Amino acid sequence: MAVSLARRRAHSVPAAAPAGGWRTPVAYGLIVIVSTLVSLARLPAPAIGTLWAEDGGVFINDVLKNAGLRNIFSPYQGYLHVVPRGIAWLVVKVIPIDGWAIAVTVAACLVVGAVAALVFHCSSALSENVWTRLGFAAVPILVAASPEEALGNLANLHWYFLYLAPWLLLKSTRTWVERIILTVAALLVGLTEIQTAMFLPLYLYRLRDKTLWGTRIALLVGVGAQVFTTLSFPRTNPDAQPANWLSVFYAWFIEGPSAVVFGTAGQVARVVIRFGWVPVALTAAVFLAGFVVILVRGGSRERVTACALLGGSIVAACAAVALNFTDFFDYAGFNESDWAGVHLGRYAVVPSMFLLALLPLLGEVVGRTGRAATISVMTVLMLVYFFPVSVGREFGPVWADFLPQARQACAPSNAGPVTIVPIAPTGWIVKGVSVPCQLLK
Repeated sequence: MAVSLARRRAHSVPAAAPAGGWRTPVAYGLIVIVSTLVSLARLPAPAIGTLWAEDGGVFINDVLKNAGLRNIFSPYQGYLHVVPRGIAWLVVKVIPIDGWAIAVTVAACLVVGAVAALVFHCSSALSENVWTRLGFAAVPILVAASPEEALGNLANLHWYFLYLAPWLLLKSTRTWVERIILTVAALLVGLTEIQTAMFLPLYLYRLRDKTLWGTRIALLVGVGAQVFTTLSFPRTNPDAQPANWLSVFYAWFIEGPSAVVFGTAGQVARVVIRFGWVPVALTAAVFLAGFVVILVRGGSRERVTACALLGGSIVAACAAVALNFTDFFDYAGFNESDWAGVHLGRYAVVPSMFLLALLPLLGEVVGRTGRAATISVMTVLMLVYFFPVSVGREFGPVWADFLPQARQACAPSNAGPVTIVPIAPTGWIVKGVSVPCQLLK
């Protein structure tokens, strides 16, 4: 009884900052660099040199149309995308045109590396153990679903910011430097991802703790700007259909637990075709059981974090499918041929990340032996799926390969003012970047 009470009291106060070299800027810089390199290693060379969808078709095109920095606050599909637009502006202004695609990919991976470092830092609110915190930080770098569509492009950075949001809201700040860094990070997160609003209930946790106010106010400002934007410039999605709510319910099982355990869309399809929904339900049951253990054995911090992680996973998966519903997501109505075409793209990234983060949290709650077991399971899951079976832009069109013919098109004296350089995916509504010929001469 006394031991149990002591453990509860230990869990009821914020964890001290970890000792040793892990508090140094060099250590955080190392996390960023290693995470960036690992992220790039997961992408085939053609993908690194290819611009993806909105990166070229919207963000870079808009910079070329309106070179002003205020363009970073322009709405797109009802939302603000401040960080992606800001990076696109920097790339166009600083990098020679031949290197735009590679620069965008490297910058996007660098941002994900920064997210990993911030998660590592903020998770000190939960644990002093370096391996536990590295487990939390490794999630955005190694989650199985990310390379297919999300990793290495600006258009999908907001998913990684959504993973960062609850960590920022849980971390107390002790110095002015820390307060400034985390507050700026929270503001940029809010100005880039409207779905961070789902974590507003976390404001009720330690409501009177003034060391949490900076990040919370900053995130609230960002979310407020997003709400104003979406009300002023509503999102349009003409392809969306009325949702089949049973399929919306199924969405979390496919894009969350199944994406983590089975790793690829093909494997998920094979499992469901051969064995039905039982294996899918069992994978979900494992994560739900871990969640219950955290609620029973953890303190208030662990419980709040577990609810944020599981809740974030479920809400992100179900909301994505409900708001973008088509036959493609009608899991409840799939036949065998439909399952053969199932896709684990960008919508599976966040549900997977939040579920993976439950594993090191579970290890922290159950103690040293449990920590080693959960971190080991997590490591195996992430490393087995390190190399993706497919990446959305692995077959190009490689940006640099098309610049010579773009220059050739601009060479005649009667050439038009712009020429189109193609982007991925082929067949997307925007065919490419409208590059001014003056940049190619």
